[in-house]
Amino acid sequence: SNSIRSMLVRAEDSRLMGDWKNMKKRYNELYDLNKDLLSQYKIRCTNHTELLNNLKAINQAIQRAGNLRVGKHKTQVIAACRDAIKNNSVSMLIKIMRLGTSCS
Repeated sequence: SNSIRSMLVRAEDSRLMGDWKNMKKRYNELYDLNKDLLSQYKIRCTNHTELLNNLKAINQAIQRAGNLRVGKHKTQVIAACRDAIKNNSVSMLIKIMRLGTSCS
């Protein structure tokens, strides 16, 4: 943001002094920087949306695995699935969803 501000000030200074060549150069730099910032923002938005959709799908799968059981077993399966996610263990998560427990 500081670099944008300084570029804008330089461009306006060039405009006020009638230095059209430098003014055009600074505004082109600002335009390019703006395009880069917008493309990075779009990438972040896309990644965020994708992450939310994947989290929803995982949560629905965990809920379905829990709905196959009743009572404390349902609670245990959901808790075990969440622990597997916290530990970043995909294989354990799949095993818990299939078998209802992490033990063989």
